[in-house]
Amino acid sequence: MSGQLDLFTGATVDQAAPAALKPTGRLEPGQVRYVAFAGHRDCDDCWRDQRAAKGAAPPRRRATCVRETTEGRRYLCGQHKTDRAAHYHKPR
Repeated sequence: MSGQLDLFTGATVDQAAPAALKPTGRLEPGQVRYVAFAGHRDCDDCWRDQRAAKGAAPPRRRATCVRETTEGRRYLCGQHKTDRAAHYHKPR
């Protein structure tokens, strides 16, 4: 059976088309893209800070966004996203 049954009418109903991901273009060198992230992953910068302090750093926070560059991706919490944006976009 290729369709599902409607519980109220008993008629066969086709399944909805799968959600398509929005294609993203390639990043140019030096370009940064922030994408919202709602998964279950720790912030990479909190993890690095905690490892450098040998466990004395504050607990890790959950990632809320992904910072994409040509070098790769980093999962960041809100505070580290703000810190990174302020650091890389200082007026000169």
